[in-house]
Amino acid sequence: MHGISFGNPVKGRIRPPGSPFIKGNFRVTAAFAAIDDDHPTAHQGVDIGNGECGAPIQAMADGQVSFIQRSNGNPRVANIVRIQHEFEPHDDVESGYAHLATVSAGIAIGARVLRGQVIGTLGNTGTRLCHLHLGLKINRIEVDGWPFLEQNQEGEMLKGTNAERLFNRKGRIRHDHTRFRAGPSTDDRVITTYAADTEIAPDFIVDGTPVDGSVKWYGTWGNTTNGSEFGYIHASLVDELTPIEVVEAPIL
Repeated sequence: MHGISFGNPVKGRIRPPGSPFIKGNFRVTAAFAAIDDDHPTAHQGVDIGNGECGAPIQAMADGQVSFIQRSNGNPRVANIVRIQHEFEPHDDVESGYAHLATVSAGIAIGARVLRGQVIGTLGNTGTRLCHLHLGLKINRIEVDGWPFLEQNQEGEMLKGTNAERLFNRKGRIRHDHTRFRAGPSTDDRVITTYAADTEIAPDFIVDGTPVDGSVKWYGTWGNTTNGSEFGYIHASLVDELTPIEVVEAPIL
């Protein structure tokens, strides 16, 4: 899966899960694998919203339209576009864009699209609130598309060395008062602290300053008094990471 990265499906930066609501400004409203009132089972995609309808939705990478579903006025049916992408010879990669208000003219099965091309508009077909359900399948398995966005791979966000991406992994904090720091070092400021059994889903593992002989730190987004911030927790303070369960399923 190396070499797979996408531009944003909407114009501008998308703020991470847990960010405060700002009308007109996109944020993740439901993360992958989230379970809440709207998603009683593990959410098989990433929801992105801005509190409004009508914003342009863009293809995240070059590809070919592989599927279209139209609501035709049925309130229970979503407008959906899926695009097949070509990254590596052995990776079957498909992105999906659901709940569109409209599908752009010229978007048809088999049509070639370019990264950044507008394929539709933000809507609420098949759902209550305007948002984009962004799906990503790799080898026919739904995965978390959030870490694959190029905005989340920007160098200025990362500290430490030998950064490696982590996909669909979660772990639990071992101890109360675990420090969440601005960098992978005990010299970096403490952003907040976490209680034991708090679950995290780290995006990166990096080498930082050693603690108890280990230099490994997890880079992750955390909820703080400022909303959501990127920071670091030493790997020794987190239980062994386990896969976030993903299932083969259609993009809904």
